[in-house]
Amino acid sequence: MLKTPATILACCALWLGLPGPVQGQTLPRSYVASPDIYQVIAQNEQFKVIAVTWKPGQRDVLHAHPANAVYYLSDCSLRIHAPDGSTRDAQPRAGAAIVQAPIPGHVLENIGSADCRLVMFEPS
Repeated sequence: MLKTPATILACCALWLGLPGPVQGQTLPRSYVASPDIYQVIAQNEQFKVIAVTWKPGQRDVLHAHPANAVYYLSDCSLRIHAPDGSTRDAQPRAGAAIVQAPIPGHVLENIGSADCRLVMFEPS
């Protein structure tokens, strides 16, 4: 079996769970992809503070995030859609705070009956 660079990259992408069409793409940041949901409320040369609100049933546009921190202002019921069509649900609660590694392409949907609100902190 020949191991060409393309074959090795394809195998690495499968191992990482990255679907083919997304591998070479540079996806927009959240506030560029969905400015109706993600609003930059403060920034300097180091950080952006982003207010995020999904209305019930609202879904954002495919985007990615650098490493970030999130503070939930409300209880949320979210469905995370991966580019390969798979989904998973999450129910973070108000007051929860998380620090995350970079997040590859995804779409978030509010599957709850109330607004989902959080504040996100990302590098500029």
